Amino acid sequence: MTGAIVSASMGVIGTLLPKLFMLIQGEYKLQKGVKTKIAFLTNELSSMESLLVKLANNEERLDEQLKDWRNKVRELSYDIEDCVDLFINKMSKGGDTANLVKKTASTIKKIWSRRKIDKLIDELKARVEEESERRLRYKVDDQAINFSKVVHIDPRLPALYVEAEKLVGIEGPREKIIEFFMKNDDDDGHQLKVVSIVGFGGLGKTTLANQVYHKIKGQFNCSCFVPVSRNPNITKLLADMLKELGSCVDPSDDERLLIEKLRALLKDKRYFIIVDDIWNTQAWEFIKSALPENNLNSRVITTTRISNVAASCCTGLAGYVHNIQPLSDLQSQQLFFKRVFGDISACPPHLEEVSHRILEKCHGLPLAIISIASLLAGKSNKDQWEQVYNSINSAFSHQGMRDILLLSYYDLPYNLKTCLLYLSMYPEDYRIKRKELTWRWIAEGFITEVRGQTMEQIAESYFNELVNRSLIQPIDIWYDGKAGACRVHDMVLELIVSLSAEENFACIVEGQSYSGSGHKIRRLSVQSEHVGDEVMQKIMDKWSQVRSISFYGCQEQGICHLHELHHLRVLVLGDVNNLGYQHKYIDSIKKHIKYVGSFFQLKFLTISSSCVTELPEDIGNLQYLQTLNIDGTSVRKLPPSIGHLQKLVHLLVGSCVELPDEIGDLQALQELS
Repeated sequence: MTGAIVSASMGVIGTLLPKLFMLIQGEYKLQKGVKTKIAFLTNELSSMESLLVKLANNEERLDEQLKDWRNKVRELSYDIEDCVDLFINKMSKGGDTANLVKKTASTIKKIWSRRKIDKLIDELKARVEEESERRLRYKVDDQAINFSKVVHIDPRLPALYVEAEKLVGIEGPREKIIEFFMKNDDDDGHQLKVVSIVGFGGLGKTTLANQVYHKIKGQFNCSCFVPVSRNPNITKLLADMLKELGSCVDPSDDERLLIEKLRALLKDKRYFIIVDDIWNTQAWEFIKSALPENNLNSRVITTTRISNVAASCCTGLAGYVHNIQPLSDLQSQQLFFKRVFGDISACPPHLEEVSHRILEKCHGLPLAIISIASLLAGKSNKDQWEQVYNSINSAFSHQGMRDILLLSYYDLPYNLKTCLLYLSMYPEDYRIKRKELTWRWIAEGFITEVRGQTMEQIAESYFNELVNRSLIQPIDIWYDGKAGACRVHDMVLELIVSLSAEENFACIVEGQSYSGSGHKIRRLSVQSEHVGDEVMQKIMDKWSQVRSISFYGCQEQGICHLHELHHLRVLVLGDVNNLGYQHKYIDSIKKHIKYVGSFFQLKFLTISSSCVTELPEDIGNLQYLQTLNIDGTSVRKLPPSIGHLQKLVHLLVGSCVELPDEIGDLQALQELS
């Protein structure tokens, strides 16, 4: 199996080197001197690539000097590839079908492009020479030789996540809550009851709530599970509640109308609602106002890390605060051994003592125990266990939990590290569809080619491996055992957002701030309805070479100059139907669609806005497009130019969309839905 094509730590050297070879050998009529310079770049970067692989496999051992050198080479690889891509695109224009005037103009542009690339190659060559000299000065190769060999995760690691839903120690608290809910006291009558589960992150609050939910929800007329998160979009949250309860949602509904609809829907029903991960009392008050006290034995469970929020959820209602407790020593041992060895009594004698010491540092936190157990599954060497023990602090602290999760992260192969970091592009508590995620990984270039397997099969194996390691939570389990989607635990998300910023892998805009450390933004995810002018300007100063943009509910999708971003591979205009858009935002979204044909590198395009009614004819220019999803739009007819998309594999449209005859020209198409 070859190395990952694009990775968070190595940049795009894997995709760049073949393009440089193509420039040397291709029909681009470059001067001999230019080809010599490109050959120099190729040789130097090939040498650097092998060194970067060593650094990527020993990421936790890098000091600041090594990280600085690696980061500069990584960013340099992006800049060189962007330059090469623009040159190749310009040289490929003006084919045999062009008339004389167009051919003449094209010839002039190509001569200019050859002169321009000569100058750019000189600048890039100087940067490569500088990093080669720095490599010698820092003695990077000598330090890499001294890295101890990394022991990789056993590939036979079993898929244990389903068992995590039956966590050791869950039965007692679950039955206590169910008993309280099912008991009808004379004092309480048939009124609404609330249990608010509170505790430290990683203690299993959501798992406990989910266990109660699945055991008794069949006794209610309707039920739903509502994830809230730290910065909730209340309008979308209420709309999602309505959808899950089986009602239709009008995109123009505001918060007041949604609350009225929820109250009308629930007033004569016995309902059971889980409100998961509340961070402030204001969010609870909005949700509470939508829940009528109808004296029909309705029930609500909330989960939170914050005690005063938990108390607020029970104020004025029949209920109590359930302080979730860490697992006992015995329960911790049972969970740990079951996860590592498959049996609670199967621990080899030579590992018993070190396992007890490891569990002492986990302090009964199920998430910590599961993370460490996944890390040690398949390892029987005591030295490996001692190394894990020496690497972790107490789990019962924010830093301790981060250290434990970092161990799991560092143990990943570098291609899986990249795929995990990419999940930071999605908002907190987002339901991430498995197929969409794997298609985006492919479009970004993260998937390694393996003989005898398709790219989608490999991407799906990456997804399953992240599930096996308990780094993502599978949901929507299908009849065949496959997960239709996943979510990311908030502590894992916090870690990967931080790492993405450190690696300049992704820039996340949330509220009036953004995470990002580099001079250039490579991937951008806007997860706020409104972005302040100051933040917007900072983004636009750095995004000329951005490769991936995702909008989730942002009303400023009218960012100007979007059509000038020639390096885009992935564009997601998503989750905008429930926000009651004003006309100026509708116009700006339509403007994005108008210019979509200019993104000549685009491979993945999703549009989820009902105000979009048509696609431009020049969408046929997107010769690299693999996935087109317009299921969330009001498009009713595809343009004939859709038949030009010879690399289109997935086409997702609404059931009422009229398909042109040219749809038969799509030779690569595998999915039409």
